[in-house]
Order: sequence, then C-alpha cells, then structure tokens
Amino acid sequence: MVSFSCEQCQDTVKKPKVQQHAGRCRGAQFTCVDCSVTFDEWSVRSHTSCMTEDQKYQGKLWKGNQK
Repeated sequence: MVSFSCEQCQDTVKKPKVQQHAGRCRGAQFTCVDCSVTFDEWSVRSHTSCMTEDQKYQGKLWKGNQK
C-alpha cells in the first residue's frame, strides 16, 4: 500500500486516509515515501503507481523483468 508523508506535520499516512488527514492539515502537500514525488490533496488521488524499490536503488542499472 502506498504511503505518503504530510509536508505540514510530518505524519505518515496510507493512501486511503490522505483525504481524512487533509481535513486536519489544510493546504498540506503529501510526498510519496516510495518515489519522493509531492502532490497536493487533490492530485494525490491520481498517484496509482510509482517505481519499485529495485528501480529506486538500482537507477539506470535496473533492467526490469526479463522475459
């Protein structure tokens, strides 16, 4: 499950709880803990996929699934 860090209070919340948390931290932005992309409370809904840990740590060396 994707988790986000609230840039306003530094709390970590899972995607289903982002909208609820945004009600407490008005105007907050959320950073995906996996890919480090920052979203506002509305655009975070569209974040459905991000890089895997392999991609994150292997960078250009990552070759993906070889079929």
